[in-house]
Amino acid sequence: MPERDAASLRLDPLLHEPVRLTLLAALATSDYVEFSALLSLIGVSKSALSKHVSALTDAGIVTVTSSPADKRARRIALSDAGRESFDAYLRRLEEIVRSARG
Repeated sequence: MPERDAASLRLDPLLHEPVRLTLLAALATSDYVEFSALLSLIGVSKSALSKHVSALTDAGIVTVTSSPADKRARRIALSDAGRESFDAYLRRLEEIVRSARG
């Protein structure tokens, strides 16, 4: 594989981390997901999930808002930029799979 092609297939390490990848996949099909529901879906501790959400928030990938029904509950959503980044990540991943299969 030429060097230029290899560079174009690199995956974003921020998104590729397993917990974050699972989190993004959960968010991709919804407008938002409650933090408590993400805990159940992803199966990590509250503090671990909070750290991953913070890293993604700092990067502009997700947004965190309060639930209108319960101000203590947090809603996590993909930002527009986050949705674009995740879509680009998935396209690169698909290219890697196609390349591996010949």
